[in-house]
Amino acid sequence: MASDLPAKAVVTPADVLGGIPEWPKEQRPWGKVVGDNDIVYEDKKVVVFHDPVDEEHESKRVPGEVRLTLLSKKHASSLMDLGVSDEGLGAAILHGIQQAAYRLGLEKKGFEVRAHVYPPLQHRPELAFKIRSGKPPKKGGAASG
Repeated sequence: MASDLPAKAVVTPADVLGGIPEWPKEQRPWGKVVGDNDIVYEDKKVVVFHDPVDEEHESKRVPGEVRLTLLSKKHASSLMDLGVSDEGLGAAILHGIQQAAYRLGLEKKGFEVRAHVYPPLQHRPELAFKIRSGKPPKKGGAASG
């Protein structure tokens, strides 16, 4: 519980986790992650691209579904590494998500934004956001109502 932590100005991930996270995969430069994939939006701080790779914990894509990834060009291992001094990067992340959505018309049909934070959901020490739009698959084959 947070109340069990010693009182101090800032609580760090190491305070909570008992050390730095152990990443199952190595960090890669953002350009290598993007590779030859189609870029939807890019500025000095972020890049948003069509992501053809599904993580093993993600559902299978349905026809017409759009999956994008936003990466920070500035290295940050996780969302938890950002602080108030990173307000410019935070604004750039929000702007990148908005611009990608507008360029693809996602605002017309809705979309979701997710950030995997720390293992086991986050596999690499890279700040990334997943953007998904389209009809989500039905859970367990049951009809939704």
